[in-house]
Amino acid sequence: MTKRRPDLLETSFPVVAVLGFLAATSGGARAADTKSRAPAEAGWQKVLARKGGCAMSVPADWKVDPLIKGSAGLADNSASAVVSLADSVNTLAEVKPVMQGMFKPTKTFEDSAHRLWYEYQNAGGPHWYVGVPVKGGICGAQISFKAGKEEVARKVAASVGPG
Repeated sequence: MTKRRPDLLETSFPVVAVLGFLAATSGGARAADTKSRAPAEAGWQKVLARKGGCAMSVPADWKVDPLIKGSAGLADNSASAVVSLADSVNTLAEVKPVMQGMFKPTKTFEDSAHRLWYEYQNAGGPHWYVGVPVKGGICGAQISFKAGKEEVARKVAASVGPG
């Protein structure tokens, strides 16, 4: 059984904290669903999770954070995303109660064995969680965006998958 590490749950960085928690508490069997993700848009850049094996694509004008590997966003903070490999879990069924316990869904886009994608509300507007089984665990991303950025956020969400 994985023990919760409260020291990883920094309230000022909830997105990074939850994905960091899932990634830091590694172990157990591995998921092997490598269903392909949507192809990247032309000119987009690939952002790899810190542990590898998991990635997302973001527009060329997004800045990849050099300090927090797996995160990227626009300079004006109108959209951002972070991707991480949670190698401590085997299935989306294991990830779902953890994520939904921290971030209560307000709208579900997909809840299948291949993808968990939902919206939750938090300071600054809507946020999305996307989880996809990959070889080695669950590839999870959290995407934050302001009005007018939903279409690009949707493309980022569709790109989450094996890295």
